Amino acid sequence: MNPSSPAPLAIRLMKSGLALLIVSALPSSHGETPNAKPASVTVHVDQVTAEISPLIYGQFIEHLGRAIYGGIYEPGSPLSDKHGFRKDVLEKVQALRTPLMRYPGGTVTKIYHWKDGIGPKENRPVRRNLIWGGEDTNHVGTDEFMTYSQLIGAAPFITVNMSTGTAEEASEWVEYCNADGNSYFAALRRKHGHPEPYRVKYWGLGNEEAAKEDAGVLQNPADYVQKAWFFAKLMKLQDPSIELIMVGDDEHWNKTILESLHPIADYISLHLYASTPNAAPSSLFTSVANMEERIKKTAAQIKALTPADPGPLSRWYRFPGRKGPVKIAIDEWGFWEPSGTGAYGLEQTYTWNHALGVASFLNAFQRHADVVGMATWAQTVNMLAPIMTDEQRSICQAIYYPLALYRELSGTRHVAADVTCGTLPDTEQLPVLDVASSIDDAGRTLTLALVNRSETEHLDVALTVAGAKTSGAWTAHTLTAPSVRAANTLQEPDKNVVEYRTTSIASDTPSYRVPAHTIAILQVALAK
Repeated sequence: MNPSSPAPLAIRLMKSGLALLIVSALPSSHGETPNAKPASVTVHVDQVTAEISPLIYGQFIEHLGRAIYGGIYEPGSPLSDKHGFRKDVLEKVQALRTPLMRYPGGTVTKIYHWKDGIGPKENRPVRRNLIWGGEDTNHVGTDEFMTYSQLIGAAPFITVNMSTGTAEEASEWVEYCNADGNSYFAALRRKHGHPEPYRVKYWGLGNEEAAKEDAGVLQNPADYVQKAWFFAKLMKLQDPSIELIMVGDDEHWNKTILESLHPIADYISLHLYASTPNAAPSSLFTSVANMEERIKKTAAQIKALTPADPGPLSRWYRFPGRKGPVKIAIDEWGFWEPSGTGAYGLEQTYTWNHALGVASFLNAFQRHADVVGMATWAQTVNMLAPIMTDEQRSICQAIYYPLALYRELSGTRHVAADVTCGTLPDTEQLPVLDVASSIDDAGRTLTLALVNRSETEHLDVALTVAGAKTSGAWTAHTLTAPSVRAANTLQEPDKNVVEYRTTSIASDTPSYRVPAHTIAILQVALAK
């Protein structure tokens, strides 16, 4: 990518009419605003800490409220295509370039039976959704999910039912998706019009199985371990190449899972929902920081309890164990405020402050790229979502834009950075400036993601690049809004509060001014 050119993302969005973004080529913003606070960032380009998995930019859909029906799927609508998929929503999801899509849950996995959702739609049973309420026509099932994943260019990630389902049922699901032969479920997939295997690589063994409030039956981690081994065996015997995501929870639960399942656990899951516990916008970032502490604790457990190389399984297992270190799958993350509407209050209006929180989360995922192997935002449409719909239209919420921009611009290798800055008011010494730094595979472009989380204070950030020389001007890609409380809503569908700008910064500029409540992604070429 040429760091001096406007973001291809912005060009795509403007051409498709998805958003009104302001793109401008401006000189450095130095001197435009008074009373800026000092800060500094030193990037050590020669200190690569980890590869950043592209799977951290994943998404998630569940049979929940308007996430699927009335969200991605609305047959009969003038806005839908021949498959029943909302075209306006599809374009927005495609622009996110999500590499991974999780389905069918979530908690609903515990009562979901995949065979209900295959074959002619008129023959599919209507089931009561015993988790979230209402009825499910099952008109969106495995094949529709696979079609949607193909349309958006995402790898499918399936969670299986370990509560009311069986290991045999899960194994047959793997066969239906991945087998290429004459077996019953491979032939059935072909009969349903899908001759080629879907080759689903990522399979979650249940969801939040430690929860006692819903339909789960595996609250004892020892019970989960016993059942997970059985599920894993039958599923791996169908396709030895699949990768398994084990359910995580608190430290006690995780200890049992990691000690007992690490030979076959490619990932252990972690669910991170932040919120704004009081009126101060800064309390959201304290919540995000608490989520990052959970990542650190889980990473420490993985390091202490699992060997990087577990060695080969006995040949009598008839399938291989994991090939690399256990990673964390943050397969649900986002913001869950008490002020939502709709089913269980899950239709949320997200402000620009939440967008700053998204950037802080993504920076944390990059900083812990050595252990965070995937992440799926929960969810994609209407429920805790970056995209909202009604019968006539759809909009991108404020949080959509950092999700898209980070996916577009971030590098593939995290590099170390030292940060000096002040702290946010009303927090326990939380840095006002949140930072992640990365380079591309070729080592030709440095990307520096800066989040000024202050509601009011501008920052003059002194920039130092150590371990390499820069070449040419920097480009700053900035996202901001009039205030941290600004939001995009269906009530004002033509109003977009988010502004996007590109700014050229002279190569000899010693610092860059990041305005209050602004996300700035800086890029510069590295000399070879």
